[in-house]
Amino acid sequence: MIRHIVLWRLKSPDEQAFTAIRGALQAQVGRIPGLLRLEIGRSFNTGRRAVDLAPTCDFESRDALAAYHRHPAHMEARAVVDPLIAEHWIADYEL
Repeated sequence: MIRHIVLWRLKSPDEQAFTAIRGALQAQVGRIPGLLRLEIGRSFNTGRRAVDLAPTCDFESRDALAAYHRHPAHMEARAVVDPLIAEHWIADYEL
């Protein structure tokens, strides 16, 4: 199993942005083969080194993660999310 963690700093970390992102990401569930779990954490930390959101996904395999990045449902989510993101970091690892 693969864990995919994304850390996002938003351009404007307000409730409207969080709601839009959460909705876009949750719309992927059940539509993307190999996506086993999706969790969206909103950070309460502040400061220069803090991020605003930390989505975490579990995938069946590396192939499933690779297919996710190309899947139309993921492209739909990115159309909503990408304009709201100032910076991002990604970590993928095997469980």
